[in-house]
Amino acid sequence: MLLGRILFWILLALIASGGVTYIVFLIRFYYGWKRYVPPSNNRKYRVSVVVTARNEARNLPTLMTCLLSQDYPSDLYEIVLGDDDSEDDTESIMQKYIVAGHNVKYIKVKGRDKVISPKKNAMNKAIDATEGEIILTTDADCIVPVTWISSMISCFSDEVSMVAGYSRTLLSNWDKASILHKYEHLDFALTYMVLCGGYTLGKSWACIGQNLAYRKSAFDDVGGFSKIQNLISGDDVNLMQLMRRKGHKIVFNFSPKSFVHTHPVKSWKQLVNQRSRWASNMRYQLTFNPEFFFILFSMACLYWGSIIMMFVSFKLGLAIFCFRIITEQILIGYSRQYFGVTAKMLLFYPVWLVIQTFFLVFTMVMGQLGIFVWHGKKPPKGVLNANHNI
Repeated sequence: MLLGRILFWILLALIASGGVTYIVFLIRFYYGWKRYVPPSNNRKYRVSVVVTARNEARNLPTLMTCLLSQDYPSDLYEIVLGDDDSEDDTESIMQKYIVAGHNVKYIKVKGRDKVISPKKNAMNKAIDATEGEIILTTDADCIVPVTWISSMISCFSDEVSMVAGYSRTLLSNWDKASILHKYEHLDFALTYMVLCGGYTLGKSWACIGQNLAYRKSAFDDVGGFSKIQNLISGDDVNLMQLMRRKGHKIVFNFSPKSFVHTHPVKSWKQLVNQRSRWASNMRYQLTFNPEFFFILFSMACLYWGSIIMMFVSFKLGLAIFCFRIITEQILIGYSRQYFGVTAKMLLFYPVWLVIQTFFLVFTMVMGQLGIFVWHGKKPPKGVLNANHNI
């Protein structure tokens, strides 16, 4: 009986800590959004658009059309593709653009079986071949707007070293989209509403390589990927944390002119693999940025605590669960305008809530166990426990 009461009060204390953290950051995010003034610069830099690809021949023509149609001065940017030893027509497709006289470089990278992270290896080779002051990255299966380069570059004021951008799945018809695709689209948007709340406070917690720009000098300053080459993924978020820890300023581009589209996943299995891979970086992000994980832990106490509490005191647990929903709706209601989330999309919120509650925990476990594949490779045994020189 006494043990039960002690456990109850411990659970209540954990839930309360999560609730307090949630309210504090909700208020801080609100004022951050209200006061945030994005950096703006009219200076034109020399830009190197770096793309890595493995067997992306089907998607490359669309991406190249987008990149060659930019409203940025054509003599100020180049396109460098690092081919991760593709086995399709990637090389012949890229050679056509080179022969046509476009400012395109093609780097064939072999030896992927000898490195832990083939993508980082291909990116390294591609970056070594660049001539621009700014490195701008996206993926081969992405679609970028014609204003992409100019919008991302405009955020580079003199003190900014990295600009993070937004990427969303391409859904032509929300009504006809599957539950999988609706979940993926809304989940990413809701995640970025929280992450971008942090950016308004000057806190860079995460980014995605599908839409990322940084000064080559800053990349060199942190040693490039040398400190994270033992990690199979995380060429984006781990690089960001290296720069943040070195004192480089990082901002987010809120302009829709910079937003990138990517193709939605084809199956739940693919989504699980993707999110498990992202979660695999958790222990390293904990080393890089413990504050962010304190916030995540507090929120987990609130989320899961309310569910557990329902088995102890249903009314109290339900009240806490409703508190979570209300606070989330306040955050979503204010910030969704920045991410193209319509009122119709929010009707899917209850379904997202149910799936996300369990999906997040499942993929976190999978990621920590190294049960995922990245660019055709599984994490080598023991790598997930190796901190090396981070």
